[in-house]
Amino acid sequence: MNMHKHIRLTPLDRQKLWKRYQTRCWKVSQLAERFRVSRPTIYAVLKRARLKEFFPRDSANQRFKTI
Repeated sequence: MNMHKHIRLTPLDRQKLWKRYQTRCWKVSQLAERFRVSRPTIYAVLKRARLKEFFPRDSANQRFKTI
């Protein structure tokens, strides 16, 4: 697994975020404030967490894969 050096949410953070969201005690705005990311980022993480994907994906950009 390759992670970018400026990644904001590690896989462990993504799992914590998902568990806190599942307890229904935390709202999206509270999670965004707690993990210091934007609300659209939280929504994207939650969307992928529903599919049980907690690791960042590899780049699909073929041009930069060849570098």
